[in-house]
Amino acid sequence: MLASRTHWRLLTATIVLLMAALFLAPGWLHAPDIQENRVLAVKPPLPRTPADIHAFRKGVDSYVSDHFPARPFLIAGLNRLRMLVGVSGSSRVIVGRDGWLFYDDDSHMGPARGDPPLTSPQLRTWMETVAGRTEYAHARGAAYLIVTPPAKETIYPQYAPRWAHVPAPERPAILLPRLARVADIGEVLYLYPAVAEATRRGEKTYSRHDTHWTGYGAYAGYVALMRRLQALGLTEGPLPLSAFRITALEGRGEPRDLALMLGVASFVDLDYPGIDNPAGEARMKVTYLDAKTDWTGLQMVDTGEVGKPVLLMTRDSFSNELLPLLLPHFSRIILSHNQDGFWRGDLIDRYKPDIVISEVIEAGLRVGVGDGPTPSAAAVARIDAVLGAQAKVQPPVVPAMPSLPPATSAMRAVMAQAQVTPNCNLEVATLQPGQGGEAIVTLSGWISELGPRVTAEEGLIALRGAGLELASPIKVNGQRPDVAAYFKVASGEHSGFLGTYFIRQLPPGAYAATVYRRAPGGWIGCTGKQRLIAR
Repeated sequence: MLASRTHWRLLTATIVLLMAALFLAPGWLHAPDIQENRVLAVKPPLPRTPADIHAFRKGVDSYVSDHFPARPFLIAGLNRLRMLVGVSGSSRVIVGRDGWLFYDDDSHMGPARGDPPLTSPQLRTWMETVAGRTEYAHARGAAYLIVTPPAKETIYPQYAPRWAHVPAPERPAILLPRLARVADIGEVLYLYPAVAEATRRGEKTYSRHDTHWTGYGAYAGYVALMRRLQALGLTEGPLPLSAFRITALEGRGEPRDLALMLGVASFVDLDYPGIDNPAGEARMKVTYLDAKTDWTGLQMVDTGEVGKPVLLMTRDSFSNELLPLLLPHFSRIILSHNQDGFWRGDLIDRYKPDIVISEVIEAGLRVGVGDGPTPSAAAVARIDAVLGAQAKVQPPVVPAMPSLPPATSAMRAVMAQAQVTPNCNLEVATLQPGQGGEAIVTLSGWISELGPRVTAEEGLIALRGAGLELASPIKVNGQRPDVAAYFKVASGEHSGFLGTYFIRQLPPGAYAATVYRRAPGGWIGCTGKQRLIAR
């Protein structure tokens, strides 16, 4: 009996000591560096009515969970143990071999694996966008290039997970530049060959614990870019590496975004060589052109160089290592982040650059070029010829997405009875026609009954035109807190929809899209203002 009491007392004391240590540890130990890429829960307001108690309880649970003093220690320790056995503690990080980390954009290295393959409509849309942009820039006296740094896993495939099988020989970053070259629609420079060659020479072009290329990787890409611009007669060639300063970044500011996402940055050896341009950076003058004053803001860099071209570059974070290398070659550089638009025709018209560069990472090349001006009929004819020849060699890809078939009789009856509602917005409606009559349609927006509660999550989307009526079910309960806030109706939060559908055969003509939702008194619906054209 005494032994039993002693056992329970010791167990209770141990638990109390552990709990106390977890609360007290942050006071005398430095917390591990961690970056969760999300906003932690805030302290909820006190409930004012009995109806608020449930939400208050949930808010307190989230707040306590996110702000538990020992939380960073627990996350970091657990993820370090997971990492040692090749398991990731973050949905954004893939643990490879020998401690190498890779970024996961939800495709599990899909761009490097060539999965999913590009369909004919996607190829056409991409090529027409590049052609339209190139012609727009040329008409204003500027050259236009898309420049793509390679994904880390294509340069160091030996450290990628065994299941990855990267890089695929016909991945989009290989296929798209080739199609652009054959169709003569623009310059698409994939920097993989230059960076891979530098890596084979023994240069550390990427680090284990960060997504981005190092200074050596950026220098290899810079050399390839400047040689291409020189071949086009636009600039002089690249400067030797000796013109810059190699730095060994150390300490807590070292690039290590993947390790931070796991919370293991304080427990691993970081090695990230950088390259600086002290002389060029001392001469440059930066003027921010909008409210943002960090590196993502719209900015004008006057380099202090005289008689050099003007560059406009839309960019992502890979540009940070590249920018110091570009300073000696341009008198002025206008910088805009891709999150503010992949195509900035307004900046071309305003600043009249000599060269326009769209810098976009490999994962974004197939989707990140965004929109652009309509290409000429001659460019479209060249695109048709190239895609037609490709279709003869390679059968068209049927994407792994739902199809949009002819509407059933039951669907037609529902749509005929639906009442028009103003409480919706078909915000996005795009149609991507393919080479052989196939097409991809993407629709998104919101539709709500704005009632005291949500009747159902069922909806329909329809496409009408050229004597056809196509329809498919769609969920209309996506999170739209902006709708609820605007109308001050809680049910509006569950009103969003997003759908992408494949159409096997779509006759030429004009089409309109409509979305429907089940409501208390029957179905409601509204038609988008967009006019969708299939050629």
